[in-house]
Amino acid sequence: MKRLVWYGSLLAVVAMTVAPANADLVGLWRFDNDVNPQPDSSGEGNNAEVVDATWANDPVRGGAMNFEGEGDNNPVQWLEVEDSDSLSIEETGLTIATWAYFTQFDNWNSIMGKTGESAMNKPSPYDMYTNRGTGIVQFFVGEGNGAIQPTPALDPPDVEEWVHLAVTLDEEGEVVHYLNGEENGTGFVDPDAFPRIDEDTNLFIGSRADGTTNMHGLLDDVSIFNHALTADEIAAIMSGDYSAYGVGGTAVTGDFDKDGDFDDADMDALSAVVRAGSNDAAFDLTGDGLVDTSDRSNWVINVKGTWFGDSNLDGEFNSTDFVVVFSRNQYEDGIAGNSGWGDGDWNGDGDFDSSDFVAAFTDGGYEQGVRPPAAVPEPSATVLALLGAMLFGFVRRRR
Repeated sequence: MKRLVWYGSLLAVVAMTVAPANADLVGLWRFDNDVNPQPDSSGEGNNAEVVDATWANDPVRGGAMNFEGEGDNNPVQWLEVEDSDSLSIEETGLTIATWAYFTQFDNWNSIMGKTGESAMNKPSPYDMYTNRGTGIVQFFVGEGNGAIQPTPALDPPDVEEWVHLAVTLDEEGEVVHYLNGEENGTGFVDPDAFPRIDEDTNLFIGSRADGTTNMHGLLDDVSIFNHALTADEIAAIMSGDYSAYGVGGTAVTGDFDKDGDFDDADMDALSAVVRAGSNDAAFDLTGDGLVDTSDRSNWVINVKGTWFGDSNLDGEFNSTDFVVVFSRNQYEDGIAGNSGWGDGDWNGDGDFDSSDFVAAFTDGGYEQGVRPPAAVPEPSATVLALLGAMLFGFVRRRR
């Protein structure tokens, strides 16, 4: 019996040891790629469905979400996240942060809101937007029906300029606003007078359930924490560093869609970020601040432990991989950007052509079996000589 108790205690310790490092980060939407739904990088699975908003490749921020609309003074465009336990922040601290580009303050601009089921303009339990006319950031908490108390920031952000906004609420009710990493006003919400009660409604980004507070401009790196971040922590996420929460830097595992597998979907997502040149820290496997071909090599060699050319990701590069890729009929098909790793795009440019064979055979893994740990072989002249003959044979057979 004592041994059983000891084993149970040991398992409890192990469980606490391996608990996810990003427990305080419950939602992070980086908008680095034009996809729907937009993935949640926090690991909580709070993916955001895009409703009428459009993805933009911004010259300053890279990928961002555009809520501006065309010729509409008050566009109703948003992202919607299904209700989850992790977003129902009722007792702990809270932080909402984002990069924002406002085009006007004639109307309200919603950042994020989780509001009441019937009173859709009442926080349940939180709501954040800029005030109409002044542009002052307002933050609310509540129980979805009763009276609410605004806690405004001090100075408004600039229009037509990227700014970083954050607001924190601790368990005692102290509120701190931040503008570009600097404190921008404080407030207090009495937790007894204004309790946070979640009515299990969906979370809206860039709008609200009632459709009246709609973002005019762009948002990027929208995040929410179940913890009141410090000023230093605000500065870190403002710089794009979420490594303290298991996102980006050396904490990245390479399972970018967090489905538990290292597969071609992860490599294709990484290749898309490399092509976009956005340097999204969530894909920075080498921790050098860049997302480039070295991160692709790191994924192939260190994360997956395989070779360039291993299209089916079974750990070996051999003739089976050629059968796989040529059966998909994408070799030099003239359709730009339609190929992924499993289709033969081994160099990550989005197409399957002769340059992919150069990338694969330069790695030197053809018919070498499973890649040895830390092996960096040089391609032999014989293998390179085979490339032309094999490619000719496969293309001729396909015709």
